[in-house]
Amino acid sequence: MSAPPRFAQRLVEVSAQQLAKFGSETPGIALAVLSSGDGFEIASHRADKAVSAKIAAMGSSLQALSEAITREAGLKDARRLIIESDNGCVLAMGIGGTNPSLSLVVVADKSASLGHLLWSAKICCTSISRAIAG
Repeated sequence: MSAPPRFAQRLVEVSAQQLAKFGSETPGIALAVLSSGDGFEIASHRADKAVSAKIAAMGSSLQALSEAITREAGLKDARRLIIESDNGCVLAMGIGGTNPSLSLVVVADKSASLGHLLWSAKICCTSISRAIAG
């Protein structure tokens, strides 16, 4: 007897479709991972399973940390966390109104435009949220 799946099949399918669209339409994305609030990978784009599982866990932690920092600082809501390096950036965004709580983590190379990346990631998050709600 096998264990029941961790996530609903619809969530996995919708997430995979949206990440594939996001990845194909946004230049510079090295990988994208959707994770649960407890750090488990739901879907990924352009990542092998070993890497995506690690990115999912770390990204979920980064999102939770950014929320805690903004709360302690008296700011309203953390929308995203951006880590920039000489070779690219990492973006972590929470997806509001979902149960379980979800985070999108994107790794982009230096060819990515940060503005375009943020805009496209927001659209991806909104699409996932709407698709699983309806």
